[in-house]
Amino acid sequence: MFFYVLIAYTLIAWGDKDPWESIELGRAYVDFDTVEDFVVLPNVGHCPQDEAPHLVNPLVESFVSHHSKSPANASTTI
Repeated sequence: MFFYVLIAYTLIAWGDKDPWESIELGRAYVDFDTVEDFVVLPNVGHCPQDEAPHLVNPLVESFVSHHSKSPANASTTI
């Protein structure tokens, strides 16, 4: 019998000027095992992908590139 465990790593990019969700709330997500990185985006609000694509896009591209290089790491047979 085979079981496959899929680990979905997460990158969190959080605007430090978010008027609704505090940076402390965002930092609490770092305690989850799947959160690989927490990036604070300076002078960015609640919608970083809209407000600062010049900051967000390189983060996403790097994250995806890093995880697409070794698909063997995406699942483990137990």
